[in-house]
Amino acid sequence: MGFTVEDAMRLPSLRGARILAGRAGLKNSVYGVTVFDYKGSERLQNLFFAQDDRHLSNEIVITSFASMESNTDLQCRYLRRMSSNGEAALVLYYVGSVVKSVPERLIATADELGFPLIVMPEGRLDLRYGDLISEVSASVLSDSIHYNGSLVTDIIGQVSRLPSEKQTIDSVLTLLSGKLRVSVVLTDNNLNELGDSQWPTTDGRIVDLMTEENVSHHVKRRKAFAPIPGSYIWFVPIHDRGVEPMRLFLIEEGTVLDDILVEMAKQTVQLAVELWSNRHSAVLTSELVKAIINDEPIRMRRLSEVLNIDIRSIHTTWIIRCTDGRSTFSDEMIQSVRNTMNTLDSEIILEPYRTPLGTADDLILFFRNPLDARLLDDCAKSIIYNLHSLGCVHVYLTMLDYKATTAHVRKAFAIWNENEATARAVFPTLEIFHESEIELVRQCNEVIKLGETSISSATGCLDGLDERHGSDEFLKTLEVYYLDAEMNMQTASEIMGVHKNTIKYRINMVCDALGHSVNNPVTTSRLTMALAIRRLLDRAGN
Repeated sequence: MGFTVEDAMRLPSLRGARILAGRAGLKNSVYGVTVFDYKGSERLQNLFFAQDDRHLSNEIVITSFASMESNTDLQCRYLRRMSSNGEAALVLYYVGSVVKSVPERLIATADELGFPLIVMPEGRLDLRYGDLISEVSASVLSDSIHYNGSLVTDIIGQVSRLPSEKQTIDSVLTLLSGKLRVSVVLTDNNLNELGDSQWPTTDGRIVDLMTEENVSHHVKRRKAFAPIPGSYIWFVPIHDRGVEPMRLFLIEEGTVLDDILVEMAKQTVQLAVELWSNRHSAVLTSELVKAIINDEPIRMRRLSEVLNIDIRSIHTTWIIRCTDGRSTFSDEMIQSVRNTMNTLDSEIILEPYRTPLGTADDLILFFRNPLDARLLDDCAKSIIYNLHSLGCVHVYLTMLDYKATTAHVRKAFAIWNENEATARAVFPTLEIFHESEIELVRQCNEVIKLGETSISSATGCLDGLDERHGSDEFLKTLEVYYLDAEMNMQTASEIMGVHKNTIKYRINMVCDALGHSVNNPVTTSRLTMALAIRRLLDRAGN
């Protein structure tokens, strides 16, 4: 099992500390200790976890909740994130001074998660983080020197206890890297990256240094790793059913491996491949989606080669979002979307994706076009209908137009993410959006940001209507006609609950007041923007 939380409780620096909750996790392995006080705001937490979504270090986390001492919701959210990201335990300092008392809800959360919550002696401001940091570090180092051979069961067992979405080879590589204090790189036979975990973390990516000239080609034989002075690289093959062997590399800097540890590392990864290789393929596809959204050319090229996907053929992007409060789509929902998309004659990439500051997954679809527009609309409607039947009450699908490069995809995705919620406010009856609606809302937001003069200029085309009739019913009718009814009088009459002739009469009166037809293509875009801005301002005022 190696050094555990239970072992740490015997250290002199934890004398007098209490295990307040989460005793089920006392057997958690400990690979180090870290301080996370600086992530004491929700914004910083979101930024950290978005940047480090593969974070798995099995470390004891030290904190005093200094920046969230009275925010129980944020404390519980922080604890859940630490648990789901594979940390070993949380040690809370300065209770009675910074945090006046430990909230019952935090204790209940730790017990629910089986995540050890350890409280240092209360009212003691003389206690130092450094004492625990130095003792845990020394114990972990001693454990690695006198390792008892349980590396395989230790890491595989740890990953097996993680949430299902983190039971992947990537998680195994991360834990292996942390335990052995080496960088770990898994590639295919042509050195295309399949996964990596770097230790220590630096600005450069060690996988970019993996060339045929630099790597070792002799099984379990140490070789100097030229790109990093004083470092060495080991190689072992990893076999998977029906495919060429993969190549596992261990790069040590300061740490000295031996044949026994290298063999245990091989057995660990080999067993992980046998257990989770199918899931790893899904992870690689998910990473490709991230690379496309983030416009990372090198990573896109490597992943597309491994997955045999020609990203140059990607034509259209769809995004599906559910606003019911669920954090992710169920497997059944994803399969339903996949089944519908399979009716199209196109290669599809379909993966959940969480925006950097988001709290829930979206479904991202990339597929080749051109396809018949009516066929795509029918397919989108079928997806929405099926997701409704599976429990998504509020679900929306956005179609982004053809993009020449992945840089254009990234820009369009960013614009969508910034304006999608506002678009739903402007077009509350829509469930399927096109990029034109998102772009309209973006322009409206830009006008509003510029202030009153800009707003007055954009909405001035409606002034004649106010002056002529002085009644909201004509403005409301025009608003529904443009924004909700797609300029269809029958649909507008159904939405407003009046006869179609009433809508026709009011539209004619509007035309008279404005001095031109509201169906004139030249004036339509200006009126639509003016009405959208007014709707946004009205809703903000309410």
